[in-house]
Amino acid sequence: MQFEVEILLGSVVFGVFGFLLSVVCFFKQRRQAKLLNMADYEVESLTETMAKIKDSFELNSKRLSEQSRHIAWLETRIRQPKLVNDRVLQDESIHETPKATMTERRHRVITLASRGQNASMIAAALGMLQGEVELIMSLNQAAARYKTI
Repeated sequence: MQFEVEILLGSVVFGVFGFLLSVVCFFKQRRQAKLLNMADYEVESLTETMAKIKDSFELNSKRLSEQSRHIAWLETRIRQPKLVNDRVLQDESIHETPKATMTERRHRVITLASRGQNASMIAAALGMLQGEVELIMSLNQAAARYKTI
């Protein structure tokens, strides 16, 4: 009989221990589920923030390109000769925008490059091909090296 009581007590102890273990596991699982939900929320929040930052970056890039074009246009206006006669202002040929000479285009490219803009930004700002801008920049660098020799 004592053997049966010991087995019964052992099974009760193991049963209680198993129950306590299952309760602990249940609460841990609930806490982990809450952490996973919180992590999902944070990922969604970060994704939305990244999208807003990307949109802002694209808008600022467009504004920078427009400003670069405007600066280049203003620089060409500064270099154009002043009109002395009023009759020249009334001439229809003045209202046509003359195509920039190679020297003017080269100067614009070098000026924008010296401000730290890359070839694609300069090409977009001046309405030129990127290869043309890269060629002008590389020829200018070669000329600068030749002068130092």
